[in-house]
Amino acid sequence: WYIERDWATGAQHTDAPALVPFSYARYWHGYLIWLRPLLLVTDITGVRVVQYLVLAALMILGMTACGQKKDESKSKLDQIKEAGVLVVGTSADYSPFEFHTQVDGQDTIVGIDISICQYIADQLGVQLKVVDMNFDNLVMGLKNGDFDIVSACMSADDKRRESIDFTDIVYNTDTVLVTKKEVADNYQKPEDLAGHKIAAQTGSKPYERAVAFAGTENMVGLAKVPDLILEVQNGKTEGAVMDELVAQAYVNADPSLAISPLRFDIGSDSGIRIGVQKGNDEFVTYLNQVIAEMQSQNLLDKYVSDAQALAGLEG
Repeated sequence: WYIERDWATGAQHTDAPALVPFSYARYWHGYLIWLRPLLLVTDITGVRVVQYLVLAALMILGMTACGQKKDESKSKLDQIKEAGVLVVGTSADYSPFEFHTQVDGQDTIVGIDISICQYIADQLGVQLKVVDMNFDNLVMGLKNGDFDIVSACMSADDKRRESIDFTDIVYNTDTVLVTKKEVADNYQKPEDLAGHKIAAQTGSKPYERAVAFAGTENMVGLAKVPDLILEVQNGKTEGAVMDELVAQAYVNADPSLAISPLRFDIGSDSGIRIGVQKGNDEFVTYLNQVIAEMQSQNLLDKYVSDAQALAGLEG
C-alpha cells in the first residue's frame, strides 16, 4: 500500500482514497524519470501513462511472438522464397573458391563456391547475399541461424556433422603443401613434415591433416590463407598446407613457390559440400537436386575457369 500521487505535478490526489492497492505499474512508473517531460504536457496521470505503455509493450511482444511462431511453421525453402534472398556464409580469403575482387569498381566476393551459390539462388528465384567471416566461425554462425547455408570449400566430418547437416559432395579437391621451389622435392610423403614448421588455416581439414604429421608444436595456425603464403615467402615456415586449386593459384602468381610431391590420404570426408542448419531435410533434398543438375551441365569447369580469370591467376 502507498499514497497515490500525480507524478507530473508531484501533488497527492485529494479526490482519491489516501491508500490505494499496490500494483507493479504504479510502483515502477515513479522510476521512469524520462517520462516527466511527457507528463508535463498531458492531463493523464503518470500512473495511466505507464499503464498504457506497458499495455502497448505487451501487445507488441504478443504480436512478435505470433509472427515468430508463424515463421517457424514454414519450411526453410518457403522462408527463403518469402524473404527473396539466399544468405550464404563464407570465408573470402580462399582464391579461387571465394575471394574479394573489384567488379565494376565495387569490392565483390566471387569464386567457385560463390558461382555455385548464385546458381542455387537463380533456381530459387531469389537474390544472393554473401556474409564474409573467419572460416572457424562459420559452423557456429550457421548453427545460430546467421545465414541459410555455408559454402566455403568445406568438407564434412563427424565433428561438424554434430552441429550442422551437409549436402551431397559438390566437388573434390586434394590437399597439398606449398613451399619454396628449392625445397619442394624434400617433401615426398606426409611423414616428411615431421620436425618442420608448417602453416595451415585454423579450423580447416588441411590443418587437421598437417598437424597429424608435423606435430602441434610445429604448426602455425592462421585465419587467412594469404597470411599462410606470407609465412612461406618470408621463410617463417617451411610450407603451407591447403587445397590444391588454392595452392595452384598462388604458385602461378609467384614463381619462387612450388607444390611439393607429397599427397595426403584424405579419405571419404574429402568431398566439398554445402552446410545447412540442422532440421531442414527438405531443403537439403532440394539442394542435392540442384547440385545434381549443375553437375550434369558440367558447369563446375566453367566456374573454375571464371574464378581463375577474375583472380588473374591463370597458369
